[in-house]
Amino acid sequence: MGTQLQHERTSKPRKSQAPKPVPEGRRWLKVPEAASLLGLSIYHTYKLHRQGKLPSFRLPGMGVRVDRTRLEEKFQALIQTRTGNSDIRW
Repeated sequence: MGTQLQHERTSKPRKSQAPKPVPEGRRWLKVPEAASLLGLSIYHTYKLHRQGKLPSFRLPGMGVRVDRTRLEEKFQALIQTRTGNSDIRW
């Protein structure tokens, strides 16, 4: 009686998003590079940026940049916190 329309898949399958290597010697990282360094998803890294929990800023027309130096300082403070020697807030 009625004909069924079959929809073909028009979009390409997603490529696996393996973490990109973080470039050495660069102070300002793009969000995917910071996400790789943090071991987080890109979505969660952007969320931390919007919440003001990352040392980052937005460049109009160029996206978000994360300060690697300050991020590594937070890592060091976090390590000290876990050993009971410091106070850190994310």
